[in-house]
Amino acid sequence: MLKKITSLILAVGLFGFTVSCKAGSDTKPKEIKNVILLIGDGMGPNQIRAGELYKERKLFMQTIEQSVKVNTYSVYGDITDSAAAATALATGTSTKNGVVGRNTDLVDLETIVDIAHGLGKRTGVITTEELYGATPMGFSSHSDNRNYQDELLITAAQSSNVNLFASYKLSSSKQYMVGYFTENGYKYVENADEISECTEDKIIGFYDIHAQAEPMTIDPLLVSFDGLISEALEYLAKDEDGFFLMAEGAHIDHGGHNNDIEYMLRELLSFDDMVRYVVEWASKRDDTLVIVTADHETGGLEISDEAQYGELFDYYRWTSKGHTGTDVWLFAYGDEIDFKSYSTFESEEQIKNIDVFSILKAYVRGEA
Repeated sequence: MLKKITSLILAVGLFGFTVSCKAGSDTKPKEIKNVILLIGDGMGPNQIRAGELYKERKLFMQTIEQSVKVNTYSVYGDITDSAAAATALATGTSTKNGVVGRNTDLVDLETIVDIAHGLGKRTGVITTEELYGATPMGFSSHSDNRNYQDELLITAAQSSNVNLFASYKLSSSKQYMVGYFTENGYKYVENADEISECTEDKIIGFYDIHAQAEPMTIDPLLVSFDGLISEALEYLAKDEDGFFLMAEGAHIDHGGHNNDIEYMLRELLSFDDMVRYVVEWASKRDDTLVIVTADHETGGLEISDEAQYGELFDYYRWTSKGHTGTDVWLFAYGDEIDFKSYSTFESEEQIKNIDVFSILKAYVRGEA
């Protein structure tokens, strides 16, 4: 239930600690059976630094000890869009911008969701954006064009192997899309706080998800990101074989496209709260890997080296309205990862977005 969040957070503590990458140092951890991928869309390194300067302390994700830089370019060395980036993360294949779940020859690719499902694990895809967005569809659908919304959702409903879909509410003109899923065996869950109680194998919900973090006043009538994740984790964890979950904080990207620093901060801090909740949930267990990363950077955010805590608004500038090729951060909790062994660049400090899939696959299969 959503109300369980407070007690879990208080049990671990809110701020001022470093999160070790292993659940326990004195005992051998159990085999990882749950894999969680958290994506901050558009969240480059300076977005994270902006959050730190604004809050005047490190963000929670920065306290996770294990980290590596991720190169985000799509095929042919192009600056990626969200479709190609999601495809790379979900399938381990670089593809053309605009293409979802297919390679450059437009052949369908197996996703990490498919692999997890084939092993008997439950799977979930959650986003604060509409469900037909490029990132959630990259993990659950296939199309030559990210703009083919109906084709993407029909494919996702018919053959995605996703047990739980949850996203931002559909507009009145898009309500017919719910039928794609209910006609294919999904139960529609109207209230987010009922997800954890569901016994059905396939469920879907569309909710009024809003950032519940400064600089925005919390509205208890809205669905918070960490509250939605709380319900999802309880539902997914009922599977004894484990689960795979992808959850996207989509609107950090919108703040970058709009060159709106306050919008970006609100979404970033909400995403960080969700990361904190997930890691604290995982810290109660020794069978869960949590990966936190971004698909790309948006807005070309620059911050002066002179900026100190509390001085963000005097020392930043946007240099783009679009995506950039800036490397993004990946933070990992739950097990020691030998990044060099997965790295396209054979580097301990840098991997490529397709290498993230290799890490996910190894842990989902129990081969790490």
